[in-house]
Amino acid sequence: MCGIAGWFGREDLDAVAGERVLEALRHRGPDGRASKSWPEATLLHTRLRIIDLSPAGDQPMSNEDGTVWTAFNGEVYNHRELQADLEKRGHRFRGRSDTEVLPHLYEEHGDAMFTLLRGMFAIAIFDRRKRRLVLARDRFGIKPLFYSADGSRVAFASEINALREFPGVDLTPDPQAIADFAGLLFVPAPSTIYRGISALRPGEIVDCRLGTDERVSVTGRRFHEFAAEPNRDLTFDQAVDDVDTLVEKAVVRQLESDVPLGALLSGGIDSSLVSFFSRRHVEDDLLTFNVRFPEDEYDETPAARTVADAIGSRHRTLEMDGQGGTWEEITDLMRVVGQPFADTSLFAVDRIAAAMRRHVTVALSGDGGDEGFGGYDVYWQIAAINGLRWAPAVFWRAGVPFVAPLARLGVVRPTLARRMRDLAGADETGILQTFFSWLGERDLRELTRPLDNVEPLRRLFEPEWRHSLGRGSSPLERLSAHAVELNVRLILANDYLPKVDAGSMRHSLEVRVPMLDEDLIAFGLTLPHALRVDGRKGKRLLRALAARHLPASIAARPKRGFSVPVDRWVDGSFRMMLRESLLDAGSPVGEYFVPRVYTPWVEAFCRGGTVPGLSREGLYQRVMMLLALDLVLRDLTEKHRAAA
Repeated sequence: MCGIAGWFGREDLDAVAGERVLEALRHRGPDGRASKSWPEATLLHTRLRIIDLSPAGDQPMSNEDGTVWTAFNGEVYNHRELQADLEKRGHRFRGRSDTEVLPHLYEEHGDAMFTLLRGMFAIAIFDRRKRRLVLARDRFGIKPLFYSADGSRVAFASEINALREFPGVDLTPDPQAIADFAGLLFVPAPSTIYRGISALRPGEIVDCRLGTDERVSVTGRRFHEFAAEPNRDLTFDQAVDDVDTLVEKAVVRQLESDVPLGALLSGGIDSSLVSFFSRRHVEDDLLTFNVRFPEDEYDETPAARTVADAIGSRHRTLEMDGQGGTWEEITDLMRVVGQPFADTSLFAVDRIAAAMRRHVTVALSGDGGDEGFGGYDVYWQIAAINGLRWAPAVFWRAGVPFVAPLARLGVVRPTLARRMRDLAGADETGILQTFFSWLGERDLRELTRPLDNVEPLRRLFEPEWRHSLGRGSSPLERLSAHAVELNVRLILANDYLPKVDAGSMRHSLEVRVPMLDEDLIAFGLTLPHALRVDGRKGKRLLRALAARHLPASIAARPKRGFSVPVDRWVDGSFRMMLRESLLDAGSPVGEYFVPRVYTPWVEAFCRGGTVPGLSREGLYQRVMMLLALDLVLRDLTEKHRAAA
């Protein structure tokens, strides 16, 4: 695991800029830093040593004759098989790191190499003979990669904060990205908050070529695309047997490490299965970790300890009691992402990553199991909604006046009236947008000031994958496939995985995600809806698998998110600073959002109150969204002042 960066083109950049970029990536690779330059390119690298700790694993790295060079962040889990094949073809290797297969693989297969890689990766390859730079990101988007292109130069980096250190990058805020962020709490790739910076999408190659006119052309294309293809002949028993084999193979494939390795064990089904199979195959004791909050609603310690006792791991619990979130801690963490990001479970990831790093360098996580196997509530909820799609819009609207008073009394969820309003007359895309967005189109129109050329949020929820559902597929099967797509393409790639990367790499901790094994997810995409959901319980197959290997109480546990009770966790000074920052007349948030709309949110949060129609989580997520944007815009103003 590492940090990578560099630039390509005839425009020369001084060594001081390169050092600033390397310093910005130091936390991703504290074990070493290096650079390699040519007249038309420079590759930069900071190393976190995981496999082959010797200098033979240092980067940037080349093939035998130095015509192909690479800088790489991530892990290639099938590198042993790839190396064996390359050696049969005559390639010579100096060490045993997974990085070394990359320049040889490019030499042998060109861009087709990326389809052969199993793992998580962000890769830069410089082909000296063709005067070509290739950037690529793994299929799921586990590892981040950003770039900036202006025709004369391409600059790239693992993190936006490092890319901002390159001179000449256009940091003008993008109104479309800000509007999207308000609705989602993240900015979806390929956009970023800055007009001059783009994110590689999962499974994308960016091809940069230096022409005879010394201009740099940039084109992007996908090397991998997903699609749901339900297998209606698959039986439940066969599916459980298949997933048993696939999960175990996925975990075993990701256990290779020359440094201490542990597992994040929340007590949920996914992390428990990963921990179980890890314990079965590691030679020494397996270290497992969880985080404990003082509120029972958020504490998963009893379940985690039940699993740890059952599998025989050495378990540690990180106590969050009495460690309130301060202004400095929270704002520093939010700035790590490099652009507005308001998923508050980032705070929990950061805390547990800091604690785990004192004991291990590599951690296995359960992330990804929900996406392929129907783990979220949306999968059983769409079945209920689908059963009522015959009802006209007036049915949904008529219920709103009756539900709202019940919400105020606490009889039903406070968000139910808003949900019914949004579902009125909604088509398939509209239904799923209601479930996956934090602010609906109507709420966004009220919050955002009129902005030029800003498109509705709905465009992000339209289907893009080419599903093969078969003739006569039911509306529910289509909804289910569409929901899987949104979970993988939109939410996982732009929210959950960036959150884990930012929170863990801040502490130089490599997090691996066995549940996102390519074979395992491919199998998950063949599941019909009936094998994902059983009544109001999702993740049907993984629950059955847990019942085989884990205590019954774990297999029966309801889905719980890895979240932080922000409104109870922050301290008093944080509330004071938050109010001063967001309600200050000079807050840059007011340039994009209407203060009349968001002021009641801030006031309610700071006094510990509520807002009609908003859940507790909905309120503090909106406030954190405002803060994340405020921080980025204020920092940008300060950067411009310093440069003036």
